Amino acid sequence: MLKTLDVLLVAIVLVAATWTFGQKYQAESLEHEVLLLDRKIAQERETMQLLEADWSLLNQPFRLEALARNFDAVLELKPVEPQQIVEPNQLPAVPAPPAPEEAAHASKIASASQGRIR
Repeated sequence: MLKTLDVLLVAIVLVAATWTFGQKYQAESLEHEVLLLDRKIAQERETMQLLEADWSLLNQPFRLEALARNFDAVLELKPVEPQQIVEPNQLPAVPAPPAPEEAAHASKIASASQGRIR
């Protein structure tokens, strides 16, 4: 009986040691993943800082004014008039989507006209 108990205790110790080492390696693996994610986060933060700095350079008023002057003929930009500034409730309503019958009819017309073009 004593020998059986010794064998049983040794088996329990081996199982516990195996489980402990498994947990240790799993924790190290997770720690490695966390380290990689921390590096990715730091890299993304650095990229965001660079993009924000670039954005602030691109939006400098003097630069925008020079661009507007250079491309005045193409853009035809004009100063905003006071009557152009409106409240949201003064904007025109969004047109309602067409009824299902109208949409089906329009798609039939479109497909028929495509058939003639080919």
